[in-house]
Amino acid sequence: SQPETEGPLTEKEEGLWVRPEPTLTLPQACDPGLTRKCDQNLYISGLCYVFPPSLGEPTLSLRPGYQECLKGKVDLVFLFDGSESMTTENFQKIVEFMKEVMRKLSNTSFQFAAVQFSSTVKPEFCFSDYVRERDPDVLLSEVKHMKSLTNTFSAIKYVVSNIFEAEKGARAEATKVMIIITDGEATDRGTVTEENIIRYIIGIGNNFESGDTEEYLSQFASKPVKQFVKVLDTFEKLKGLFDELQKKIYNIEGNLNTSSFQMEMSSSGISADLSGSHAVVGAVGANNWAGGFIDLWRNLTEDTFVGPKPLNSSMEDGYLGYTVAWLPQGTRRMLLAAGAPRYQHVGQVQLFLAPDNRSGEWAQIQKLNGSQIGSYFGGELCGVDVKGDGETELLLVGVPLFYGGRRGGRVLVYHWNQAQFQKLLELQGEPGHSLGRFGAAIAALADINGDRLTDVAVGAPMEEKGAVYIYNGVEGGLHSQPSQRIEGIQVSPGLQFFGRSIHGVMDLGTDGLTDVIVGTRGQVVVLRSRPVVDITSSLTFHPLEIPVREVECSVRGGSRRLEMNLTVCFSGKNLTPKFQGPLDTDLKYTLETDGHRTRSRGEFSPGMRDVRGNVSIVPGTEKSCLQHKLLFPVCVEDIISPISISLSFALQEEAAGSLLMDKVLLTTISCSQIPFEKNCGEDKKCEANLSLRFSPKGSPVLHLSPSSNLSILLELTNRGEDAYRVQLHLALPTGLSFRKVSTPHTHTPVICEEGTKESVSPVWTLACNVSSPIFKGGSKVRNMNISDEKQRGLADRARAWRSKGPGLSDTLPLGADRPLSPWASDWAGGLRRHSWILGGKPGPEDEMRSPGEQNPELWGGLEEKQRATGECQHTKKPKGQNGSGVARSPHFWGRSDRREGP
Repeated sequence: SQPETEGPLTEKEEGLWVRPEPTLTLPQACDPGLTRKCDQNLYISGLCYVFPPSLGEPTLSLRPGYQECLKGKVDLVFLFDGSESMTTENFQKIVEFMKEVMRKLSNTSFQFAAVQFSSTVKPEFCFSDYVRERDPDVLLSEVKHMKSLTNTFSAIKYVVSNIFEAEKGARAEATKVMIIITDGEATDRGTVTEENIIRYIIGIGNNFESGDTEEYLSQFASKPVKQFVKVLDTFEKLKGLFDELQKKIYNIEGNLNTSSFQMEMSSSGISADLSGSHAVVGAVGANNWAGGFIDLWRNLTEDTFVGPKPLNSSMEDGYLGYTVAWLPQGTRRMLLAAGAPRYQHVGQVQLFLAPDNRSGEWAQIQKLNGSQIGSYFGGELCGVDVKGDGETELLLVGVPLFYGGRRGGRVLVYHWNQAQFQKLLELQGEPGHSLGRFGAAIAALADINGDRLTDVAVGAPMEEKGAVYIYNGVEGGLHSQPSQRIEGIQVSPGLQFFGRSIHGVMDLGTDGLTDVIVGTRGQVVVLRSRPVVDITSSLTFHPLEIPVREVECSVRGGSRRLEMNLTVCFSGKNLTPKFQGPLDTDLKYTLETDGHRTRSRGEFSPGMRDVRGNVSIVPGTEKSCLQHKLLFPVCVEDIISPISISLSFALQEEAAGSLLMDKVLLTTISCSQIPFEKNCGEDKKCEANLSLRFSPKGSPVLHLSPSSNLSILLELTNRGEDAYRVQLHLALPTGLSFRKVSTPHTHTPVICEEGTKESVSPVWTLACNVSSPIFKGGSKVRNMNISDEKQRGLADRARAWRSKGPGLSDTLPLGADRPLSPWASDWAGGLRRHSWILGGKPGPEDEMRSPGEQNPELWGGLEEKQRATGECQHTKKPKGQNGSGVARSPHFWGRSDRREGP
């Protein structure tokens, strides 16, 4: 149905805005673009309907801000110039202009009269003549160009005294209007009195090119001058002047004491929000498009307009009321947010406090301003009660036209704190859509993921075919990243502008779950919510640790492969207890070993580092478990860092249904680690005790010849618990080069590498990895050969090298045929220092000499360290876990520092 109007309805956009009342579930639909004619003028206001829950015939129709058609009576006189300075052609253009105005206003309450002036005044026709004959061609057919002076003052006086008279057909209740058309300055003198006549003057031609033209013409016009004085440089421009003149007629009809539109162009109903029986609707076109909103009360049948305060020119074209949103604060007074997206070109959101009663006034309490020109800040608003306690914690402000490089549109999230809204975070769409209009629609949903917190949907209708983002609520705010991104093309390839409007507080499927309604071009899409099940997985293995002796690399070799039992279990919990339907869930899962490594240290079958399976679970029942066997190769090189077992699981394709949910939501990955056993004793703290002994092997004299060899017997012993990645460092003069290392009486591997020599240093370093990676407690390694290849190098000076401390010691000259003698003595509190000397036994005074004093020895040293491996890193030496802890013994000391596990 349509409300009764005083003119025909010409256009309807019913359903542009639709929203149900949250507590009464009464949908309301509004049409803000209802246009109708009023004396050839278009009025634009809103028409709203309230529907019952069954969506039958509307129970109530509303016309918020409806402006009655005011058929004001207007008596208008054309006072036109007939002086000699005007050519016949231009004179005729004035006549045609008058005819155009009369034709376009022929079906209105206007009456017309025309008076030509020059030296004298000649009435061409009066109001009474117009009443008898309305054809302008007939009325102006006898006009003759007078061609004399321009006595403007006397002509105006004549019209005031003789034309606006009852005997000439003038109406006492009509508004008096005079349009003066002239091409030059007056040739007489005088003054013009108001006489309650609206005077509009049009100056035409070259005579009005001076800077004081407006000031001169203003003496004939009404105030304000800028609205009632028009200067045209040519007579041809009279043809398009009627459109501007028509705007003045709006002011004449029904607004005689104002100078702007009020509710005629209000477009009321462009936005709306309801709270119980209290509703507000936006009216963006009110007051010269400054806008405002209409407060509907007493069962929505009475209304009060609320506009910006103060109402000044800065608010014009601000579009306040383009969006409105109630922000309930429990039992306290209600807040309302109103968007003005065109305010000062950057946009603004104004916060109002509703009055306690109808006699009170709305109070503006805060303003939020946009930052980017043309971004339409405040183009969409949404209040969010995250905890569902009746108090609005969040205000979401859409900025759909924001341009930010690869992402178009923004949503600013404000948090209510200390009686005002403060910016919390900023949401944005997926990159690659610079014109996506993210934030064009925002809707607070019910709890759709089962965490008892309100979730939010954001529309981006210009991201390809459109998209809707789902953001889950958290305590005090929202997640900064979406849990889902639903693309319109996934729903149907033919959709356009998917996400232009969103709503999600109603259960349309009667399954206990809230569904989401998404608007598209010409269609509405219903997205069914799905139940949420929290799936818990666990992974256990037996034995709890991998026996090192079963998998470590050995020179003896072997063929027996170690096996380990893995058990994977799943259980589920229903997070949506209101759901009325089956919850049997089919999962697919994958187990993978050492996914971060190129080569895996475990296999589920020969050559297969992963295994796949399927399992069905029923939430609330016993967990479902499956078993797998993990095989290890005969030789595992890395027996320090634990083996990583990753478990990933997801819904099976048929269980997942429509693939609208993100992979992040559908797939879960967990990781467990299987450690290698450690020989660390009952306290689970590995403490190694390393000692180093050496002596010459063979002749104690080194001859400088190409075939001479220097053989040294080194004996490295660990009298404590396992040590990890032990290294032996030797600093040698440049005349010696490393030949080989042999361990004939043990299977402990030793690998040595020559280090690089700096050009300014007379020594080079040999680093030997001993029993990498583990040098077990009770182990011993011995026997090393060093040969020389360059005779002249032995004349260089040798330096001792330390892994800690100040660095290199002082130098010592070396000569040929010098004996090499072992030397060991207790030093510094019972710690044993190991070194060898090239140049004879040291005297007693040398035993206590520090490395910084003269005549030092050529030092050798050892260190124990743990290499950083795996994903987890620690600053201490780990026990059975990945780690990067490093335990070093200072060179030349037969002890490793104590390091505890994590």
